[in-house]
Amino acid sequence: MNRSRVSIILAVGFGVVLGVALTRASEPAKELKVETLLQRVLSDEFTPDREVLIDLVEIPPHTTLPRHRHPGEEFHYYLEGEMEIHIDGEKTIVGKPGGVGHVPYNRLHTAVTKEKSAKALVFRVHKKGEPVRYLEAEDPRDTAAAKTEE
Repeated sequence: MNRSRVSIILAVGFGVVLGVALTRASEPAKELKVETLLQRVLSDEFTPDREVLIDLVEIPPHTTLPRHRHPGEEFHYYLEGEMEIHIDGEKTIVGKPGGVGHVPYNRLHTAVTKEKSAKALVFRVHKKGEPVRYLEAEDPRDTAAAKTEE
């Protein structure tokens, strides 16, 4: 009887620990994650003053990113979850696994997730030396002028 109880207690304990571990492993990110996988300057012979960035981006559930723009073209390949990309003057993109999206040069946009987190591979070709993004309130011309004055 004693061994039986010990076995049951150990089995229940193991089940609880395993359940907690599996739950944590499948929990979505609680904050925005951006991992730069590649950043390379392109050949001036091919396209002067441009670089490529490839990022793995994970957006937690119930998140709306601040409206922003990039000093270049942005392409998405959606890996997990679902996100909406709202682009000024364009139709909303609903990014689902296996789908692709494009944000035109310097266009204000945002990404929105609902109940689930979302993950995308983001490929950007932009002006060399420029910040990765400008928030809506920032004017890229102001930053460029400030750089020239320094």
